[in-house]
Amino acid sequence: MKTTTNQIDAAEKEAVVLNSFANALLKAAESNNQHERLLAIDHNLKLWVEIETSLKSAKNLLPEDVKKNLFKLADFVKYMTMSKGINMTKEDFKSLANINNQISLGIQESVKNNLAAEEAFSLLKCAMDLNKAKEKANAGELARALDNNMQLWVYIKTLANSKKNKIPEEIKNNLVKLADYVSKKTIEVGRNINNINLKALESMIDTNLQISEGLMSKQIQSIKK
Repeated sequence: MKTTTNQIDAAEKEAVVLNSFANALLKAAESNNQHERLLAIDHNLKLWVEIETSLKSAKNLLPEDVKKNLFKLADFVKYMTMSKGINMTKEDFKSLANINNQISLGIQESVKNNLAAEEAFSLLKCAMDLNKAKEKANAGELARALDNNMQLWVYIKTLANSKKNKIPEEIKNNLVKLADYVSKKTIEVGRNINNINLKALESMIDTNLQISEGLMSKQIQSIKK
């Protein structure tokens, strides 16, 4: 989960920078100050050169079609900036700003989809591990599965409570309640791990499966759109 959190933070920073430069371009579009206009297009150009460089990196795992589109946008930004410079029209400035804003929105949407997919997979895996330990009636395996599942739900609760998380309050509250519910059931099962409370354990497994299915359904709907 730490890797995912780092990736989310990095993506969010990229989105913020793109928005910031878009705002600078929009401000410059309305300005007659040549220095302000020059700074806006220069900073934006350097940003897109950095984006282009990162796309060429072996570490960049974006799909090839996405890379191609971003390369085309980078070429367009460079051409527009180098050919017109501070003589760009107001519409030219707005066009560059719009590109930044659209890519920023795309990054944020991608982050949400990737996070949902990872959470869905993690919930499914924990459910399978809990079920496997239940069927084998293995106290050691069950203790590990309970601990991993608890850590996952603590992570989900932390994300739900984060101020950066813009999901609706109702969904946030439901996730927090579910995390508390899982915590309660974990304690119930853990009290007598050698004599498994099957009802509580199966309830936890069902909770994971239902939330995992819900996350995957939302992601599929998002892709279809």
